[in-house]
Amino acid sequence: MAPPTFPQGMNLHTIGYAALKYPDLAEELPVPLVNQIGALQRVGGEHQDHMIAQLGSRYLTALLEYQASDNALLHDPTSSQYYFSTALCLLNFLTGSPDVCIGIAKHPAVVHDVVEKLLDPNVEATMRACDRSSGPQFPPATFEDDFGSLLQFVSTILLYVDQPETLHPRIRELIPKCRIWTRTYKNSRVRTISNAASRLVMQIQGMDPAMKAQLKTLQAASLLCGFSGCGKRSDLTACGGCRIQRYCGREHQKKDWKFHKHLCNKGLEEVGDEDNNVE
Repeated sequence: MAPPTFPQGMNLHTIGYAALKYPDLAEELPVPLVNQIGALQRVGGEHQDHMIAQLGSRYLTALLEYQASDNALLHDPTSSQYYFSTALCLLNFLTGSPDVCIGIAKHPAVVHDVVEKLLDPNVEATMRACDRSSGPQFPPATFEDDFGSLLQFVSTILLYVDQPETLHPRIRELIPKCRIWTRTYKNSRVRTISNAASRLVMQIQGMDPAMKAQLKTLQAASLLCGFSGCGKRSDLTACGGCRIQRYCGREHQKKDWKFHKHLCNKGLEEVGDEDNNVE
């Protein structure tokens, strides 16, 4: 059925465009991705869960492919895209869905690249120096915002791998760095830095299985049937195409296909705006 109404004039296209076409923005809403995600984060509950599932079902593959591409900005240390690209920014938001996390974990090169950059002895200084300009109307994200998001991204994906070394063979070298970051940023405005760094130490050393299972259970609570108005959150089956959108049974999946077929792994260019705002 129809997607939820996105806040402040956003839709699936404006979000995907800002993530995959940096520095360009969609003509109908020329707002940077970080500002769009900020608005999405203020939408809670079932509404946000539906949005994450629909964004993930449409863009996960495209985001992973973009992040692993040869786009020049992704390989330029003077650009904010080098450390925390718009694609990675959207992926980090979508990790609210365990199905998205599983999809990312199946492409370890993306997380490997993030860990490799965090291992750089000069990562903080280089990140602080990169260009984050986003236009006079929109204050850019800060170094602390991006740094905390990077650490959070790695920590979340680690919940879905059995051995941390599968993401990066030198990941244990992050342990002393994370201990320092935990202390250095304990009074930072961005609490995510200290919290994620502390959690990464536990995860890399070997998190207690019961705690790991509890965290994954909390994430699984975000799953719900994609059929509008159903709301069921248990005994769900994932779409065989995108592996993100879930359904309580074949009946609701069949009824929802009229809408979902326009999203399922379609990426950026396949759907017109008329498909994004149907009530």
